[in-house]
Amino acid sequence: MITLDNILENIIAEIIVLILSFIAAIFLPKLIKKDKDEKPIVKYDPLSIAIFFELIIISNLILNLSFWKNSDLTVFLTLVLIVLGYLIIYIYNEQCPSCKKFIRAKKKIDDKIIRKFKRERKYQPMEITLYSNGNVWKKKPIGKEKTRTENWITKQEFYGCCYCGHKWDSGLLDVNLDEKTRPENKVIQTDKKDPNQFY
Repeated sequence: MITLDNILENIIAEIIVLILSFIAAIFLPKLIKKDKDEKPIVKYDPLSIAIFFELIIISNLILNLSFWKNSDLTVFLTLVLIVLGYLIIYIYNEQCPSCKKFIRAKKKIDDKIIRKFKRERKYQPMEITLYSNGNVWKKKPIGKEKTRTENWITKQEFYGCCYCGHKWDSGLLDVNLDEKTRPENKVIQTDKKDPNQFY
């Protein structure tokens, strides 16, 4: 039964959610800003707006799971949460630090290798046995732990904005050149049924 107290509690909770989300949306983009020396030439930042709505959805999802317990609303909020999460990642990766546009705004101008170096990586070869459905049945180490020398580079990428012409860089990025050639574990597929599979 919906009572006046419940309505007031929900209104107060939503007001608190809005205030906290607004404050966080203002400061979070500044903490993760890629070009700290560049002052934005626009007033509204799509990244801040997306973060603001994402925080509102997260807070409402928590409230729903804790108090409202509406399963349909949980599904809806979860889907919106996922979509907004992908949108935030896309905006952050593609946005111009100056004009804040992000749709086809970022273009790669150049990149350069700062240094080349090697790094030791220790790994333990494993034999992995799978159930018939592909889930792991058991793991067993093969031999002793090994050490592999891998080639790395530190590189820097340079970008330009297709709208305002602003230029920025990625910072220094360490890239593993040998990651795709790492030795794979021995995998054994069996016909044994997974006891945890109930369908």
